[in-house]
Amino acid sequence: MVTSPRASIKSECECEREAFRSWIGKIKNRSPIAPPSLTPRDANETPSTSDADIRKRAKELLLAAGTAVRVLEVVAEGDGTELELGGTRETLYRVSATTSRGVELVRFDDTLPPRRCVLRDEFCDVTRGLELLMMNMGAGARWRARCDWSVTYGHASAIERNLARDSRVKEGDSIVYDVEVLNHVPVHAVKVREPEDGSDVELDAGGRARCTKKTTTTGSGWETPRPPFEVAIEVSAMLIRSGEREEEEFVEKKTVSYVVGDGKVPLALDTAVRTMRLYEEALVWTNYGGFGKNAKFSAMSRANRLVPALPRDESELPDGVAYKVKLVSMRQVRDVFNDGTTKKTRTRDGRGIFPSDCPMNDCMVRVHFVLSTATSTGTHSTLAKRYDTRSDAALQGKPFEFRLGCGALPEALETSIRLMIPKEESRVVLDQSLGQLARERGYGAENCRPDAPGSDVGSSPSVAIVQWDVVLESFDAAVNWYKADVNDMLEEALIIKEEANALFKTGTFELARAKYEKTLHKLESLRGLDDKDFERVETMKITLALNLVASLQKLHQHVEALRRVNKLLEANPENAKALFRRSVSHLALHEFIAARDDLFACLDANPTLQSTVAKQLNLVKRTEQQVAACERANFKFNKLF
Repeated sequence: MVTSPRASIKSECECEREAFRSWIGKIKNRSPIAPPSLTPRDANETPSTSDADIRKRAKELLLAAGTAVRVLEVVAEGDGTELELGGTRETLYRVSATTSRGVELVRFDDTLPPRRCVLRDEFCDVTRGLELLMMNMGAGARWRARCDWSVTYGHASAIERNLARDSRVKEGDSIVYDVEVLNHVPVHAVKVREPEDGSDVELDAGGRARCTKKTTTTGSGWETPRPPFEVAIEVSAMLIRSGEREEEEFVEKKTVSYVVGDGKVPLALDTAVRTMRLYEEALVWTNYGGFGKNAKFSAMSRANRLVPALPRDESELPDGVAYKVKLVSMRQVRDVFNDGTTKKTRTRDGRGIFPSDCPMNDCMVRVHFVLSTATSTGTHSTLAKRYDTRSDAALQGKPFEFRLGCGALPEALETSIRLMIPKEESRVVLDQSLGQLARERGYGAENCRPDAPGSDVGSSPSVAIVQWDVVLESFDAAVNWYKADVNDMLEEALIIKEEANALFKTGTFELARAKYEKTLHKLESLRGLDDKDFERVETMKITLALNLVASLQKLHQHVEALRRVNKLLEANPENAKALFRRSVSHLALHEFIAARDDLFACLDANPTLQSTVAKQLNLVKRTEQQVAACERANFKFNKLF
């Protein structure tokens, strides 16, 4: 029995609906689960998943061009290995091009290295007509075809791809291509961007810099290097020149170490390495071997280049450069706040997987660290050891134990610890010479307790560099809000609320705000609660929201406080505490009428607050009089001038 396309589509849509209904059922788990995608389809559309459908799609694109693309002759059929539209493939081909007026633009020559092109890519550097032809050609196929102006340089893609048009091609010319496809190779297309502004690298001869990577040996793990990771690569380079059948080696195999993005290796090579995993081996081809068009490297930086730029010969341009590269080692270096103030470098791997085994949430952690400082910026050799938890008599050789998010250590160190896995060793460097923002992340800041280990030396105004060599010994995993019972969730929420309350009482309002906000967000994500659990969760949410508003008001963030308290009053307009809190923010914003209205509404909702409301009304009256007096004084002063 043959299943019709319509029946197949109907069956597939039913499967998706069943998955969606299953997800609805899983809401009973009381955890925020992302729903599966339910994509509506046209009943007349046939899903394109099989190889036959992929080939059919390529042919449809060619037919859609109509007479603009006419195949004149099939010189060779090839082996039938067409391009798979579902993946990225680099096509190796040879081509000749002649205009309709008989002007030969490119001569077919099988003695030259083949050309390369990634079809259906934004940096595809051939005309749309030639692209459509090669999408329908298998390896070994050779076709002759005529492409009208509308699918060559008159097509919109010619501008998008920045194609360089031969001056001999006149507007309206048709082009006859004689193209042979040698192979379709699976690759990873790598975008080559200028280091300064992220723009495309434009080539002098026209077009954009292109780079493809073919993996020959898969790597391990999932993480790939990015600035400012430190890497070591094993690399050799071969130059491909026109007129030569063999590649010319211009970089012998060697191992080089550098910081990703530091400009010591060619831009395309550096970009390709950023897509590699540890121990991965790959062949990288690019038509650009420079260091960026906009980069202004000094003579010293040129001397420090580890791999030279692509050699160029004025008599003939090379057909690109091929790198054989292996990612030998990768050291995690993170710009923790993305502003250059704090850098974390992993010096020894731990036990676990980043980030699933990191203490990202507030929990109890145990660490050992050595504190070193320097009074001026410079190399790490100028740092002097000042404190060691292992020699702290109060700790008796035990790790320092504390809860994250309570200001027990400077923000720079705490945030770095959140990015560590158990038994990992890392070096955290805070450069306080970068200004006030950097100092707010170190000792002596409002968010750091004055009795934090090492604060007696780290808080000195003369300290410019603070370095911690820290080991995460262990931590107590926080409640998994995707799997835990409601009782466990509420118990943890209560603990965090009490921590935040303690921080609020000591005037550490920013840390208190963060704890209230994160816990409230988690509770708001819960779904599918029964009536009893719903009431308990709602009570906790209201308490956290009111405390969050109080923290925002202490931080003078009254606009955000009003947004939060208005949300509470939408659900319960007679919440006396919420009305009182809103009155406080209205008063701070000099909205005196609104402040009085909220206080009267608060008294109506809870008459027992009469004395508190009376005091606040007097404060509103005094503030209004003071503001009016200041306005009159300013008016008289301005009138004099």
